[in-house]
Amino acid sequence: MPRPKYVWLAALVIAGVLAVAVILGQISPHEQKSGVELQKLVIVVNPGVSTKVSVAEAQELEQFFEEEIGLDVEIYYPLSAAALVEALKFGHAHVALGPGALVSALALREAEVEMLLVEYREVIIDNKPVVAPFYYSYFIVLKDSPYVALEELKGKKICFPSETSVSGFIMPMKLLADKGYITPNGEPPSKLAEQFFGEVVFGGGYAQCWEALKKGKVDVTVMAGDVAASLYWEAMNNSRVLRLRDGSEAVAGPNPAHTVLIRRDLPPELKEEVKAALLKLNERPELMRKYVSAIFVKFGERSAEEHLRPLMDALDQLKLRDYYLRR
Repeated sequence: MPRPKYVWLAALVIAGVLAVAVILGQISPHEQKSGVELQKLVIVVNPGVSTKVSVAEAQELEQFFEEEIGLDVEIYYPLSAAALVEALKFGHAHVALGPGALVSALALREAEVEMLLVEYREVIIDNKPVVAPFYYSYFIVLKDSPYVALEELKGKKICFPSETSVSGFIMPMKLLADKGYITPNGEPPSKLAEQFFGEVVFGGGYAQCWEALKKGKVDVTVMAGDVAASLYWEAMNNSRVLRLRDGSEAVAGPNPAHTVLIRRDLPPELKEEVKAALLKLNERPELMRKYVSAIFVKFGERSAEEHLRPLMDALDQLKLRDYYLRR
């Protein structure tokens, strides 16, 4: 049985191998390094979209890329983040659209890829819609809750969306560490959270955690500024953001937005063509909103170091880099 700190990693590897075999098994890796001309560009999309969009439906986006690049393009929706990383690692895919910050960090470490662009999305910051490559998350309680300060939630029950959520878990945990509520010591994530909270639940998403809070099943949860606007406003209009000791709100972040990754071994001219095509989508954001990211506004350029620094700093501070990222 794997050691506890590697449970998530072991599951990631197994799921990735299986998912790649099922979804991308018919795609042969292209030998760019040996000089063989690339005949087909394979794009994989953020797994979170797979339940909403089918490969057949994405033909409109495929056609756009084919017209812009002059190459046959195929788009796939892996069933998991592991499948996306493995597809890039073994050359089954050449480009990844919309992977989150943690998946991007893992792919940059495991696969021969580089970060090409980042998404600027319509998010909510300070209760105002803005276009940005980052967003924030908030510790909230119901409006009629007796709790006002975050420190009052010690020993109480919390719902986090997911152990692998950057905005829903990792960055909020960094806030707890920053304020001295927890002391990172190499423990697995759930154990680290239990240094402060009495019971930790991973609900499977922001909507599920909000429902748990509304029904009184938990005392506190986290809400993020990149969820659907309807969910955000329902939650924030019926809750209060907890306060810190200095009176400021318990706000975590900045949380890096989604990215675009591309294999390093693609011909330089093809990389530029892909980049140009993606930037042209800034004129047709509806294609990205329909097939990749519902809150997409435009692509922009940021270095991987700059964009992912908040996440990497959090993982280091929490002593969880080994847990989430392979070495």
